[in-house]
Amino acid sequence: MLPKYEIIKREIIKKIDEGIFKAGEKIYSESELKEKYSVSNTTVVKALNDLVNEGILIRRQGKGTYVRRHLLHKKVLFSELTPKDKVSQIVAEKTVTKISSPYTDKEISMKLGGRTGKEKVIHIRQIAYVNEIIWKVQDRYIFSNKLSADVIKRLNKGASLSKELNITEHTVNFPIKMKIRYVTLDRSSDIFKIMVEGNDELEKREDISLICLEKITYNSDEEPIVYMQSYIHPNYYEIEIASEY
Repeated sequence: MLPKYEIIKREIIKKIDEGIFKAGEKIYSESELKEKYSVSNTTVVKALNDLVNEGILIRRQGKGTYVRRHLLHKKVLFSELTPKDKVSQIVAEKTVTKISSPYTDKEISMKLGGRTGKEKVIHIRQIAYVNEIIWKVQDRYIFSNKLSADVIKRLNKGASLSKELNITEHTVNFPIKMKIRYVTLDRSSDIFKIMVEGNDELEKREDISLICLEKITYNSDEEPIVYMQSYIHPNYYEIEIASEY
């Protein structure tokens, strides 16, 4: 016999699949679930937390539990393999961080959910090396009012943006939109100039093909937090996608 929390989970998923609960809509409250299934609060919380961790529901403090707007019918496991996984006998890895002063960029502002396009943003660029060869250029953008002067100082010293924003442990539960594509850049591109620096093989070429990864991370209210663009040498990156069901 299935545990009661598993029964609750399966019935909620069934109602989502049948369209009774649609993406973005609020579902039963904890008290309603307790009464409906004659179970304890612990059992209800276990069922809801499992569905949140599985990417099906999202909980908003003080508001209730909702069906995730970007819900997919099947949960998939997405893994990124980077030099630590791809390259054996790595001699050294390092990352150089550069942070801009606040400035305006209408396109970036709108991606971050800006209303006017005049909101100030901060650009955080990280250049990642393996054995003194650049393998990734990562640009992240965030509204300047999200970062204090102390946070910026710590980021300049190599601190993690996710940790500073206190989203590291919750990222799995936050909605993410991501696009991955190949791009070809020539010598007129700033990214080209960075990627070929110190790389004798690439410096001889007129263009290079890179993986371009664009990602927007949202908070629990599905508001954009960070917009990211990464340019990655294909020798140092691959992805694995597997369905859990």
